[in-house]
Amino acid sequence: MDQGETIVINERIQKLREVMVTEKLDAYIISGYDPHQSEYTAERWTTRRWITGFKGSAGLVVITADKAGLWTDSRYHLQGANELKGTEIELFKVGLPEVPGHLEWLADELKPGSVVGSNLWTTSIDNKKELDTALAGTGIKYQGCRDLLDDVWPDRPEFPGRPVFQLDMKYSGRSREDKISDIRVWMKKKRLEWSLVSSLPDIAWILNLRGRDISYNPLFLSYLLIGRGSCYLYINEGQLPSDLVKLLEDEGTIIRSYNDLESHAASLNPGRINLSPGTSSVGVEQLFNNDWVKVYEKDISIDMRAIKNRVEISAIKDVMIKDGVALVRFLIWLEENWPKGELDEVSLAEKLADLRSYQDNFIGLSFATIAGFNDHGAIIHYSATKESAYTLTSPGVLLLDSGGQYLEGTTDITRVLKFGDVSLEVIHDYTLVLKGHIDLALVSFPEGTRGFQLDILARKALWDEGRNYGHGTGHGVGFFLNVHEGPQTISQKAVDVSIKEGMITSNEPGIYLENKYGIRIENLILAVKSDIGITDNFLKFETLSLCPLELDLIDSNLLTVTQKEWVNNYHNQVYNTLSPLLKESERVWLENKTRRI
Repeated sequence: MDQGETIVINERIQKLREVMVTEKLDAYIISGYDPHQSEYTAERWTTRRWITGFKGSAGLVVITADKAGLWTDSRYHLQGANELKGTEIELFKVGLPEVPGHLEWLADELKPGSVVGSNLWTTSIDNKKELDTALAGTGIKYQGCRDLLDDVWPDRPEFPGRPVFQLDMKYSGRSREDKISDIRVWMKKKRLEWSLVSSLPDIAWILNLRGRDISYNPLFLSYLLIGRGSCYLYINEGQLPSDLVKLLEDEGTIIRSYNDLESHAASLNPGRINLSPGTSSVGVEQLFNNDWVKVYEKDISIDMRAIKNRVEISAIKDVMIKDGVALVRFLIWLEENWPKGELDEVSLAEKLADLRSYQDNFIGLSFATIAGFNDHGAIIHYSATKESAYTLTSPGVLLLDSGGQYLEGTTDITRVLKFGDVSLEVIHDYTLVLKGHIDLALVSFPEGTRGFQLDILARKALWDEGRNYGHGTGHGVGFFLNVHEGPQTISQKAVDVSIKEGMITSNEPGIYLENKYGIRIENLILAVKSDIGITDNFLKFETLSLCPLELDLIDSNLLTVTQKEWVNNYHNQVYNTLSPLLKESERVWLENKTRRI
């Protein structure tokens, strides 16, 4: 961050403090979320980035009368340090020993009688509960309030309202009527009259609709209220074409304005209503007065959409082929052009996006491509700019993490590419990461196994040499939805969600050496039935992604016979699946890149 940007950030913080004084607040929390607790938000809610200059997708900001802090996880420790440099904002590296959480820090910083505020529309019910618990007995009070940034952000973007379209049943595999019917069965079991869905990916999935309100995520701003015999979609006027409005209403889903939720809630007969506490805001909760019986359970649709149906699985396998073809053509182009000395991290990412765009039913990228050359690769979610971009030179390694959104599904894949003669250390580290990747890909496990019980498989080769990585090993992936999806995860965190048949998860161990390089190998894997179970039903993973590994970075002496066999079998699958769609020269190239080791 240059000096001019630093001054602007500090001035913004000071202006916010002036508003805090007016509102009688001693601290203000900025979550970085929108009213639906989305990881990625429309421009209007890029509040964390606007107030700090930090561009990561996760982090929480606290402003007091004389201090400012940003809390973010290990994916963004290096990036945060770079982007906050020169500002008054202190970086708190979540996950490191002795680093206080923001609630602990607030309790230490503020005096009894102080008031902590946050926008009640971007604060989840769960987060408010955590605040109340942490501040209990301190004499410090939490107070939900309006969005104070409206007073200090003069050119703040407007509410989004881009057109919404229907996802055909040939891709989704299930009608919205069937999905709503299943949700109503769950509601009956829970004795619910109503269930309000705030989560944008859940609304999109339930209704087989997609939008463009948020970059990289095919979502649209809305709420969905499901009753025993009625259903209401609250969405900005004009986003739905008239024929789709008629179709939805004929099927029983009534369309109302996004801002009508408050007045409509007041007109309904109070009953038992579910508000998912992780995705419903305090503002939404307050729309339903004490005459309502509020139930706080996770939306059942989160579990439903995590398990892909046969049609979705078939479609995602097809899209992996298209994505694989684009990747192969990109790798050939890159190999031919990088020696000219004109390619940098930005231009190569643009070329990859261009090659994906030629594939049928390509909608856009699933996230901003991470192209980190040499030490930039150690910044886990590095985002290149024209000012920061490195030119590809020799020797070096490029960490390339990218993905696409297609009507048939969402992709996410990471490869590390070699340029010139790299050190034995790089080859050694790449092979360690590969060993962990393979061991997770090969595991069979009994039904009911949680992701944290599998995580060690991806880390053991690194742990054996005193190395580790700070991020999770795997995240769920949506079907033409968010590239990061729950509820399942493969990580060291003890998340009590089992890996079930039909779930798609990433497999992405890595290693990151500051000021040197980063290595991550990522494929998407599908949980399927295994036939080895004797005393229990077992599952295993089927690797979906199709792109060659960097053979010149593999030290085959470090691989077991089984691990070598996996590499050869995987490359055989890549070649046999993709080669029929390639030109002869491309097939020759791919044959060499998938040769046996």
